[in-house]
This record gives sequence, C-alpha cells and structure tokens, in this order.
Amino acid sequence: MELFASPRADAITVAEIADAAGMTSAAVYYHFASKDDILLEGLRLVGEEMVAEVRRAQQDVAARHASIGVIPVRLLEWTDERRAAATVWYVKSSGVSLAVEQLRREVRGELITVLTRAAKAARTKISAAEAAVVATALLSLMETAATSWLTEDESLTGLGRRGFLEETVRLAERITGV
Repeated sequence: MELFASPRADAITVAEIADAAGMTSAAVYYHFASKDDILLEGLRLVGEEMVAEVRRAQQDVAARHASIGVIPVRLLEWTDERRAAATVWYVKSSGVSLAVEQLRREVRGELITVLTRAAKAARTKISAAEAAVVATALLSLMETAATSWLTEDESLTGLGRRGFLEETVRLAERITGV
C-alpha cells in the first residue's frame, strides 16, 4: 500500500511491488494476475480492517453510553496508524476500476449497517429509516473528515488537528441529534 500511496502510484510495476514485498515477480504473479489485482486485494484488507474498527468503536460507544462522536474520531486515529493504506482507500482509489468501486460500495454498505446500529443506540426512539439516513450522513462525515485529515487540506490546517477533531465530534452529535 506504501507504493500505491506514493505520488507515482500509476507508474509502479509488479517488479517494484515484488521487491518491496521481498519476493520475485514470478512469485507475485503466482498469486495475482496483475497490479490491479494486488491493489484490489490490498483494498479488500483495508476495508475489512476499517469495518472492524468502526464496529469496535460502535460497540465501545454502546457499552459505555459514550458520545457517537467517538466513532469518527476513532476512524481518524485508525487512519493515522495506517496512513498509506488509508490514503489509498480515501484519496487514491476512487474510480480506479469497476472492481474497486464495487468493493468500496460493499464496504460502505457494511459501514452503514454498523452506523445504523450506532444511531439507534444513540437515539432509541428513532425509526429504522431515520437511523439509516443518520448512518449515511455519519458515513459521509467520516469519509470527508478522513480525506481532509490525510490530505491536510484547508479545513484541517485552518482548525488545527485538535480543533478539527472537536468539530468532527460536534458535527457527528448534531447529525445524530444527541
């Protein structure tokens, strides 16, 4: 994922990927038909890890009756720990291929399910439809915040990291109405 996160991601070769992995090109081709297949498998692993982290955050929030704003903050912490992989997921992979877009849709669907549970736990009298809308808004917030965090765009630099996190929590709480 380090190579795919680099500025020259389009120009990397299977030989460079093999070298970075301590393998031969033949060994890589034994497992993957192409560079795109390597990227797809890397993204599949990133998506699984992301869903698992958001699921853990949702469970922590429910168990401790904590603010739902913890969930996007945990995702931002997760992106810091896996900066290259998160950069490929949020910044570099959008629109790369139909297979990548299908995977991104599947992961979003799983995240919506987890976030719907979080919304229902935060507001027990919310309807299933409203919880799904809240979950969609939370996911949009998380994706936008993660992209800003990783690219260090104007919204992040203007607020600073601490201010950005605080505003992200506040916005998540406003979205859920708690």
